[in-house]
Amino acid sequence: MVPDKRAKRVQNRRYGPILLVALCILAPVLAACGQGGAGHPGVSLLPDSAAGGRGWDWTARCQFGPYAHKACKTSGPVLGVAQLNGDEWNLGGGATTAGSLGMSVSSPGALAVQGDFPSTPPCTQSTCLAPSAYTWVRGYPNVLYGINLCHKATSPPESKTLPLPMQVRAIPSDLIGTTTYSSHTGQVTYDIAYDLWLNPSATKAPCRTDGTLEVMVWTDYDLKALLPGSMEVGTASIPFSTGGVVRPDKQAWSIYASNVFTNGQTAPWGGAIWVVLNAADTIGKGTVSVDLSSVLSAVGALLQHNYGWSEFRKRYWLDSIPFGMEFGPQDGAVTGTGTSYFSLKLSAYCLSVRTTLSQAACGSLQQG
Repeated sequence: MVPDKRAKRVQNRRYGPILLVALCILAPVLAACGQGGAGHPGVSLLPDSAAGGRGWDWTARCQFGPYAHKACKTSGPVLGVAQLNGDEWNLGGGATTAGSLGMSVSSPGALAVQGDFPSTPPCTQSTCLAPSAYTWVRGYPNVLYGINLCHKATSPPESKTLPLPMQVRAIPSDLIGTTTYSSHTGQVTYDIAYDLWLNPSATKAPCRTDGTLEVMVWTDYDLKALLPGSMEVGTASIPFSTGGVVRPDKQAWSIYASNVFTNGQTAPWGGAIWVVLNAADTIGKGTVSVDLSSVLSAVGALLQHNYGWSEFRKRYWLDSIPFGMEFGPQDGAVTGTGTSYFSLKLSAYCLSVRTTLSQAACGSLQQG
């Protein structure tokens, strides 16, 4: 999330895919998800029928827990084995910043995210999560499965199909993430992305530390959101599909890195790697499947080849798999205070196991 102006450009080679797992975050209208019958194993996460008609609001004062009864809750709502997070981690101004972020679940089960901020200054007080963050990002409303980093006590319950943290080499084969989304992004800088968090230990209460890795996978974005070219460290051929049709993946993704150093070292708060679809391939709406095992493989190869890290699959544990939308001021400026008006509709989000990219579909999952 936090670019580093000092990051230097290096060469990279892409190695083939290695591994993958499965889950399902999706509207209850897709009744096959979470039920027995034909299909590959999976776990229904969210939305679920019990959440239909419910809504929550976050403000600049209530950045991490929604506003309720004249106070801020300590965390986002847990729905089944998933959690909704406003995550306005870099939105400044407190009570003086007008506007709000709303998340609601319709009766069919689709999740709607609505951002209405007339101004979005960065958070610069000493109490901010990252008071000197060099980024346009003001928040990342998301749906999370796994451990909420630094907030284990309020994390959603785990599924036996994918108990996190899980050692990377132990993740079941064929992990394919599938989402169905549409967005309206007229007055905002944004990206739509997975945000995988990994830790160099098996701790069940992970937090940001030296060695923590954040791996973002962007499937759509505004050109103003792109990272500086000086941070690009290579390209990757990661398989993906739209509407069940596998797309040519040759060098379709660019990889950027920040605060990643040699021999397993990062900044004290961790390092970040971005895996970004090239502009010609971005998907603004529809059903998108990404081979997340290839993402992990590409990250491991990059770390070894560029930075001398060894045994990534053995040394690292996957802690969480959120999917959502980063947002910031319309001009994309690091210190910008402009408007952020946007909406995102997420009608399906699943992770499928033991299937192919073309066959991965939330509706074909069975309880695993």
